[in-house]
Amino acid sequence: MGNCLVGYIERFWKLNFSFDSKGSKRLLWLAISVLALLSELLFHNNLRALPEAFHAQYVTVFYNVKSIFIGDLPENIGFLLIAAAVGRSVFSTSVGVLDLIFYKKITGRNFNYEAMVTIAIVNLIFLLTLIFSIMNPFVLNYLGYYSKILESIPTLINLNGIVALLVACLIGDFCFYWSHRWCHKIRFFWALGHVNHHRTQNLTQLTQAVDPQSLLLDTAGGKVFVLLLLPLVTKLFSLDVISSGWALLVIIIFDAWTDPSHSVVLYYAEKKIKLLGVFRSFLVTPAVHYTHHSREEAHNVSDGCNFAARFTLWDRLFGTYVEPPTTPPETGLFHEETDYCLNPVRFILHPYAKMFIELKSNKIMYWPAILFGSTSYDPPNSSGLHY
Repeated sequence: MGNCLVGYIERFWKLNFSFDSKGSKRLLWLAISVLALLSELLFHNNLRALPEAFHAQYVTVFYNVKSIFIGDLPENIGFLLIAAAVGRSVFSTSVGVLDLIFYKKITGRNFNYEAMVTIAIVNLIFLLTLIFSIMNPFVLNYLGYYSKILESIPTLINLNGIVALLVACLIGDFCFYWSHRWCHKIRFFWALGHVNHHRTQNLTQLTQAVDPQSLLLDTAGGKVFVLLLLPLVTKLFSLDVISSGWALLVIIIFDAWTDPSHSVVLYYAEKKIKLLGVFRSFLVTPAVHYTHHSREEAHNVSDGCNFAARFTLWDRLFGTYVEPPTTPPETGLFHEETDYCLNPVRFILHPYAKMFIELKSNKIMYWPAILFGSTSYDPPNSSGLHY
């Protein structure tokens, strides 16, 4: 009985979704694909919250910048910011659908429906369950003590208006840059968190997994080290962005365009329309971030490249900027034997199985390096699994 159960578990673990079927099974996979598409649009792209957006009291104008209270703004600017926020959501959703339609024409490869179904299920588990966020209240409690410590740090510079807005955007992106880069460098944060976001060979807006919604593992959401860096840096500045006026609208439009940064359609448009390429001199355009997901060795500058979320300044300054190639690069993970896990259970548990086997197979003296060493570190006894 035990051996039979183990056999079933092994077969299920090795199972991959495959749409190579006919008749009723093909219709079943078609229905599952439609449900996966709707799931991605409603939950990952948050289209389900669109009706509420029309009556929002707060609007995020830029990634990692504190949301703005609409009531503090002139009525006409507040109305336009809400309209722009709604437009940003609709634009991102539309880009995802266009990726599905034009993926083969742009890349020459078939759209990966198996990956979309797998990742849609994974995203639902990450976004809607407490499996990974159960520790968040405890982390927030300790961050409360951290905030009290920071209260003793004096504010050195008082800024307002457009200058304050630009500084806030640059600070937020600076903190994201280092948080993101460190999570590509440190095994614990990469293996148990951010690797999920990079585990796709056919990257589009509909085939990119979110990070686990844990404050310790969510790099793509701008957390982890940002929780420590951002409060510290912003304590040094007093930033009143409310008086920025119409600049808020310009910023949110730029944010809306750069947000669907995993899109082959936007990559293609950027390479065809030269004017869009000009913005790469200062913005992380979709093509710039898409190149961050490249598995091509030329783009492996420092366990990856193009780590910033919105400005290319930090990558250029710290030597990790790579200019996007003419056509979308191959995406995924650098190891040739990577398991892309077209099975949601294996997708979620694979990193934990790898680290558990490594800890079990190696002496305790190697555990610190296994947990917190460089992502390029290989312990003496390998797990046999690859990122």
